[in-house]
Amino acid sequence: MLPAQSIAQTAATMTEAEALEKQQQQQQQQQHQHQKSGSGGVDDAFDHTYKEKEGPKPPVVIVWKNVVLMTLLHLGALYGVFLLPSASPLTLLWSLLCFVMSALGVTAGAHRLWSHRSYKASLPLRIFLGVANSMAFQNDIFEWARDHRVHHKYSETDADPHNAVRGFFFSHIGWLLVRKHPDVIEKGRKLELNDLRADKVVMFQRKYYKPSVLLMCFFVPMFVPWYLWGETLWVAYYVPALLRYTLVLNATWLVNSAAHMWGNRPYDKTINPRENKFVTFSAIGEGFHNYHHTFPYDYATSEFGCKLNLTTCFIDFMCFLGLAKDRKKVSHELVLSRIQRTGDGSHRSG
Repeated sequence: MLPAQSIAQTAATMTEAEALEKQQQQQQQQQHQHQKSGSGGVDDAFDHTYKEKEGPKPPVVIVWKNVVLMTLLHLGALYGVFLLPSASPLTLLWSLLCFVMSALGVTAGAHRLWSHRSYKASLPLRIFLGVANSMAFQNDIFEWARDHRVHHKYSETDADPHNAVRGFFFSHIGWLLVRKHPDVIEKGRKLELNDLRADKVVMFQRKYYKPSVLLMCFFVPMFVPWYLWGETLWVAYYVPALLRYTLVLNATWLVNSAAHMWGNRPYDKTINPRENKFVTFSAIGEGFHNYHHTFPYDYATSEFGCKLNLTTCFIDFMCFLGLAKDRKKVSHELVLSRIQRTGDGSHRSG
């Protein structure tokens, strides 16, 4: 060990930015230790030690069933757009409600709660988010969170499920139309996911995922307007069910594609994720992506609170009701330090 005097000299010469950065690294190390001990932390920090394998890339294997299903889905959604003038105002309002609910199942649920453990949710709230997530139909919570942790840990590499380096189409939808890269599968298997396995809501949804999707993503959105105010089954299926589902899918996919390509990088110019206002709006708060990849454990995914961030407003309201607690937030000092050290100079205070 160094003598006490030497330690004091080292501390005296350390800049404030370096000290804050060291504090962040220590926080991430503590999260890793919590993950290993099963106390609720997650392994979502970028792994700088990962190196892509040399040699030719493995062949791309197209999953034609997925290609056909996604094509039919988007054709059905396009038809739903033409049916919008035929839908009653109540049906349009119901479609919007279903959009927000299913989006929250992804943003407040699978993403901020289960992928990053950035806040704690009570059992009633976890049940609601699990149901809302089934309405979104984007793989079950366990698989979604696992893949998202791999995405953060190996972002923009072969081990990233939707590696944006492979282009807009691949990172948006193409990654769902082909077999996963072997490194994605390998790294996903090595992640410790005990926190997800210990969550009864997550495992219940995983066990009954297919019937829950049929019920929440398609039947309920269609049945309610048909039964309660006499909407035609045709419109009820194509607008609040099919069109709404497709819009939520693409809003989520834009986080993987557009928010990794277009926008400013005020927090870390060395990474691809960007601040993209269009994605922020369409994905109810998920477009502050440069901030999120810099500080993945921040529950708000932004330094600006509820501004353009419906998901953060929802989590704050759940805390007000006593249904959520322990929101993790990065200190203002640490954010400013990171902006000065690695930002691209585009930062604004609000």
